[in-house]
Amino acid sequence: MLTKNDFSIFILNLTKNNSPVLADTMLGYGYKCISNTIIEDSYEYIKNNIIDLIIINTDNTLANEIDIIQKIKSISSTNIIFLSSSMSEQYKEEIVKLKLLDYKIKQNNIITISSKIDTLVTKLILNKKETILVIKKPDEKRIVIENMLKNRGYNIKVAQNGAQGWKEIDKSAEISMILLTPRMNDMDSLEIITKAKRKFNSDMPVIALNETYDSLEIKEHMSNGFCDFIITEQLDEQFHLKIDLWIENVRQKREIDIQKSKLIENLNSFKALSNATIEGLIMFENNICVDANDEAIKLFKYENKEELIGSNILNIVPTNLTSYDKEQLLKNDIDHELEIEMRKKDDTVFPTHLKERNIVVDEKKLKIIAVLDMTDIKRKEHLLNQQSKMASMGEMMSNIAHQWRQPLTSISISASSIKLSQELDMLDENEIDEQMDNIIQSTVFLSDTINDFQNFLNNKNTTETFNVQDVVSQVLTLVEGNIKSHSINIIEEYQHKNKMFGIKNELIQSVLNIINNAKDALITGKDKVVKISTFEDEKNEFTTLSIHDSAGGIPKDIINKIFEPYFTTKHQDQGTGLGLYMTYKMIVDHMSGKLEVSNEKFTLEEKEYFGANFKITIPNSI
Repeated sequence: MLTKNDFSIFILNLTKNNSPVLADTMLGYGYKCISNTIIEDSYEYIKNNIIDLIIINTDNTLANEIDIIQKIKSISSTNIIFLSSSMSEQYKEEIVKLKLLDYKIKQNNIITISSKIDTLVTKLILNKKETILVIKKPDEKRIVIENMLKNRGYNIKVAQNGAQGWKEIDKSAEISMILLTPRMNDMDSLEIITKAKRKFNSDMPVIALNETYDSLEIKEHMSNGFCDFIITEQLDEQFHLKIDLWIENVRQKREIDIQKSKLIENLNSFKALSNATIEGLIMFENNICVDANDEAIKLFKYENKEELIGSNILNIVPTNLTSYDKEQLLKNDIDHELEIEMRKKDDTVFPTHLKERNIVVDEKKLKIIAVLDMTDIKRKEHLLNQQSKMASMGEMMSNIAHQWRQPLTSISISASSIKLSQELDMLDENEIDEQMDNIIQSTVFLSDTINDFQNFLNNKNTTETFNVQDVVSQVLTLVEGNIKSHSINIIEEYQHKNKMFGIKNELIQSVLNIINNAKDALITGKDKVVKISTFEDEKNEFTTLSIHDSAGGIPKDIINKIFEPYFTTKHQDQGTGLGLYMTYKMIVDHMSGKLEVSNEKFTLEEKEYFGANFKITIPNSI
């Protein structure tokens, strides 16, 4: 196939200054370009070399331009473009009569002219791919038509009657356009049109060649399948414009067909790929299902794809879906990723992870959602949560043992004191009141501890707004005995009464896990300090709870692993490796928060400490 690199241009430069700008510009476009200023030498070169285009560049200082053009046309059939500085219409008419490819007025802007020549040559190169069949009796007009089409670079096939035209259609692999005499003696033109459009393309342009303009006759031709007409008595620039316009239309439709074929091929590939995934893929247009893969049909328990196609996107989600999730699901201009419950054909509701992508295909706005069934994942997550809870319960039992030891001892001492005083007959009312008050206070403390433990075991997972300090206070109450027994100093610093929005009970468990880890790390240390503080971001949208210990920090080689499931540095009898993993899940996945850990320094009373700093960041509201 001919390209710019193969296309050779010869420039005969007849200007006063012999400027090389035109030649340099055409070389810059990628053409092979030769320039000469000597007329006789140029004749010799044109005669002995294959040239695709000749450009005559003149500023009209010569009187023999017409003679030069005629001489060149006598030795070569190559197309000629004539560049002139003259604005004279009479001069232009004289040159145009010589049947050149183009005539352009330079107006001192050779760069613009070069760009227009490049556009024209690009069309000539493209035209070599297009075949035009001319069916007309041999005469002077047909010869003119052939030459005009050849000058524009088209491949030409000719037939002198309907029978020859029929044969050309049979043996041709491709024809882009037909120029046809409507009234032929041997065949009805409609038969030719029908055959050609059936073989090549139903949109193929067929143009009628009329000798004169007759509105009734042309109207009849148009009703018989012709798309346009050309008056052969007026073969001028309008002829080129019509041909080029219809050929460009053919090219555009061809490109559209190619793109559609690629689209269908890509769509088939997409369907094959989508059916190989473990996710259910559903495609929507205006929130109405238009396609789905096999996994989606199986996942939602439909018998076949047709049952799902045509249904609204809200048909596959529960009726009690939150207004926020429903709003997000119905939007068609934003990609989403969320965890929501969805509904099967039998109305069974199941947890899913949903990814939504909005795309444009063939000018259609489509929404593709990928649905991953989270039932097994949620079940396993629940088991992990239970394991973590059981591990925390072990810690809690240890805390309760420490907390109950003192009040139980106090109750025992008070009861023994009363009994001994009675046996010795030394019992008085004041002593009874004092010992009974002590017993009551101890039992209240024991009762409060039981309530705290019950609250911890409560599986209530609703989101709410709560004070961070209340959460910390509840956790410190639960671990008070253990903290005191190991002489750990708790320092609390709060900006003000900070609030968070999330699952309060899960935050309690998360803080408990972190403080228990800090306690375990501090047992063998000297300066045992845990600093608990809160602060908000500049916009007051998030609150961060910092739990910073003085245990020396987490080794660098494992700090990035501590939130992984079953990762622990403790002995297998002491830790399951689920505490921090579940803490991360509860903060990040359940409350849309952030959990970070780093080794940092902090100062208290002019003394510097170093240890792990866990930061829990949670939104103040939805």
